[in-house]
Amino acid sequence: MLSRVRNHFRGAKFARMSSGTYCVIRDLGLVKGGKGMRHHEVLVTFSLRALWRRMGDVVRDAVGTKKRSAWLQRIPEPMSENASQP
Repeated sequence: MLSRVRNHFRGAKFARMSSGTYCVIRDLGLVKGGKGMRHHEVLVTFSLRALWRRMGDVVRDAVGTKKRSAWLQRIPEPMSENASQP
């Protein structure tokens, strides 16, 4: 497992983006015709907005799971044909 993490972050560097956020990025090479500009892939973003977004996703998933389980408990089970009718 640790080797997968090392391979994923191989060649990565910590950088400050133009928006002011800090990220761990992986350099993907030069942009064709870009006069020295380079492509990059953002691996991890460190910002308050990203933290709030991730926490919101976790809360939303937890609430959605709770609602789905409550909804599934309200569904009546199908009755068999052999059951007597009142």
